[in-house]
Amino acid sequence: MSLDLRQYIEETSEVFIRQVKEWGEILTGFETSNKYELLGAKGEKIGHLAEEGSGVFHFLKKQFLRSHRPMTIRVWDNSGQTFLNLRRPFFWFFSDLFIENGEGKKVGQVRRRFGILFKKYDLVDPRGHVFGRIKAPLWNIWTFPILDKRGEEVGVVSKKWGGILKEVFTDSDKFGIRFPNWQGDQRLIALACAISIDLDFFEDNNRK
Repeated sequence: MSLDLRQYIEETSEVFIRQVKEWGEILTGFETSNKYELLGAKGEKIGHLAEEGSGVFHFLKKQFLRSHRPMTIRVWDNSGQTFLNLRRPFFWFFSDLFIENGEGKKVGQVRRRFGILFKKYDLVDPRGHVFGRIKAPLWNIWTFPILDKRGEEVGVVSKKWGGILKEVFTDSDKFGIRFPNWQGDQRLIALACAISIDLDFFEDNNRK
């Protein structure tokens, strides 16, 4: 499929992310680097993303530091061209995900915030302004509403999906994002936030 990935994300209402399991990982139960496929609203493959790193040190870092480990994730289109780079340093409690485009220009940031009864994230533009938030109750396991600056729900990140791919997206290795009516880099930051949510709340569950 030949398409401009940025243009597709700007024009579509939904994108799905599916984790790719390798045969060795399935047979042995030992996870390698995270690898995913980006899927369009009808299930068509529109891109890929993967955590960088390999070898014994990377394996040990993943096993012992779990989701707190430092990581870099590359997102690329079907032609192999880098689309986004996501970098997250080691953290104790609250993660920060830094987002750059394929040319190394800063796109924005996703900050996980403190919350007692809610799982919270700030979506931050390149100038440091918060333009959106995630606020999900702890008891709502699968759904993470996206809120605008007024606190109104404008989109959602979900592990359970009621749309066209309902029968396909039913397990913990697949999730989707319904984009708010935002433009440009704000949609890319929302996509990066969906990836951060998966790493923070579902990666260890996938392993189990």
